[in-house]
Amino acid sequence: KPPRHAAAMPSGVTFDDFDTDGDVGMEDEALIGGQPSASSSSSARELTEVGAAAARSGAASGPVAEILGTQAEKGPATGTARSVATRRLYHLWPARNVFFCKGLLMTGGSDECWAPHLCVWGCILVPCTIYFCWVFPTLWRRGAYALPLAILIVFLLTSGCLLATCCTDPGIIPRRDVILATGAAAKLEESLGYDVLGGSTDGSEPKLPSDITRQGYRWCRTCRIVRPPRASHCPDCDNCVLRYDHHCPFVNNCVGQRNYHFFFSFVTLVMFLAMLVIPSLMSFFAAIDIEASLKFMIQINAVMWVAFYSLITIGVLIITASLLSCLLWVYHVFLIASNKTTKEFRKSIRNIDEEPTLCARRGPRLFDPRALVDPSLLPPRNIGGSAWSV
Repeated sequence: KPPRHAAAMPSGVTFDDFDTDGDVGMEDEALIGGQPSASSSSSARELTEVGAAAARSGAASGPVAEILGTQAEKGPATGTARSVATRRLYHLWPARNVFFCKGLLMTGGSDECWAPHLCVWGCILVPCTIYFCWVFPTLWRRGAYALPLAILIVFLLTSGCLLATCCTDPGIIPRRDVILATGAAAKLEESLGYDVLGGSTDGSEPKLPSDITRQGYRWCRTCRIVRPPRASHCPDCDNCVLRYDHHCPFVNNCVGQRNYHFFFSFVTLVMFLAMLVIPSLMSFFAAIDIEASLKFMIQINAVMWVAFYSLITIGVLIITASLLSCLLWVYHVFLIASNKTTKEFRKSIRNIDEEPTLCARRGPRLFDPRALVDPSLLPPRNIGGSAWSV
């Protein structure tokens, strides 16, 4: 089978001319006109010798380690070793998630969530920008340092918690194809304490013992794995998530075991930020000379009037969102006190293992998005998914 670059490769060009950065594994042999060239065979032998020496010394790294990480196959005619093309898992992720920073960060991939997510950022950034441009300098010049510094700290913490909620793995359990492609079954069994594949060799639904089902373990027909108690399959992200709470369109991500504390911290901080910023803005603008302001308003044109009424509308929306955030905070305090998730409360599902909702163990990430896998072992990406690398 000729390599996929052979047809487009000009005469005299070998794989030494390609950039092997590890994102895509390259074949070790270039075929020109159906026959291996002498230079490419020499390069393959050199790579093999260097890789073997590095493996014996335990110092394989960089491009050598990437090439050694590919799977070797025997050529049917020549008997020479060829490596199967591999790619990073985050490029081939079969669900709807979006990955950033070469797999380090991830978020949900639902297109319907981007508008609510941008609205949340707008409700935070618009009033805070007005505050830091006008109110903050005025108070600082007057020697009032405590309130401006407090608002600055709360603003930075709020933005950080929102980013952490948006871009953190919520506790995804990789689906069967990913587990088999990465060879992570043993690691998952060690982390979760049971066989995630359920003993099924062909992906068909196994017969789970009654004592297991009574403990809350369920078979997911989409991911073809056994998911633990309180885990659920998210239809928006198309993943099974540990201690699934809900899919939040305002953070464009699932809220689960590994990011719920970020989410609750964000809801708490944004409530305090609203309580600090909105009264400060109202008191600042109330102190402006009303008579001079009215004279100025009379002189401005129609465009300025439109901008003025638009600012009033945005202010009303921001105040409404702030009140709703207070109600959301009260609701999640109730859930935490009752040891329930949003799904368990809405569907009247009992918390079988009595695990706390907020203070329970966060747990490790259950998959490595930068693992090298064979693309043929994974299904095509789900519609709506994407892999960004910046």
